[in-house]
Amino acid sequence: MKTRSTSLLEWVQGLLERTYRMGAVVDDVGSFVIGDEGYRRFYSCANEVKTAQAIAGRGAKTLVRETEEGVRVSVYYPDNLIQCLEAHPPHRGLRDVNVDAFATLVEELDHLLYIAERVLRGRPVSLFELELHANVSKYLVLARFMAGHRPRMRGGEKAWLHYHLFDKGVFQEEDPRVGARYRDAVRWAVRFLEATQLLEPSERIGTLRTFHQAGVTDKLALIERLAA
Repeated sequence: MKTRSTSLLEWVQGLLERTYRMGAVVDDVGSFVIGDEGYRRFYSCANEVKTAQAIAGRGAKTLVRETEEGVRVSVYYPDNLIQCLEAHPPHRGLRDVNVDAFATLVEELDHLLYIAERVLRGRPVSLFELELHANVSKYLVLARFMAGHRPRMRGGEKAWLHYHLFDKGVFQEEDPRVGARYRDAVRWAVRFLEATQLLEPSERIGTLRTFHQAGVTDKLALIERLAA
């Protein structure tokens, strides 16, 4: 019997769940994803998690609804984002043409998983916390893809990835408060990632899991402590 191959979305989900030891908080992640048609039909008036959108990921959204049955979350990926990743699969190499699209895919998936876990545990989550966590997650995932079968990225690859994720600042957002929140989340995420690079591998994974489990105040205190 032929087994179904794992999709890119499922692969990234598995990597995030293993890294943070989250457990399976979302079954069949694809059922939570919609494209252009689904967004037009069902979610044009939904509450959106406001994120500063990279050009290649323009329009991708995490959609949150409060219902009588509880919180409902979906992720909208524009058709052109999916088409970009299908034409330029990340597992065949990250390049200028697909790095923004893949980073956006990871960011919104991280939002979905993080919100789902917090709701299941009855814990609050802020928009800044979502952005901070997603910035860390997308670096970890894209670094894994960059390294391939090697244990780590080369120096030039690190600089290239850091530039595309954190330095080039190509995003569009009319609300200056969203832009400020995004920049603050990037700044704290970079401090955290730089500090964890100095740790031994066994200590690093434990620190990532502590970061994931912590609330936003404790996340910032952990970063301050590591960066001191």
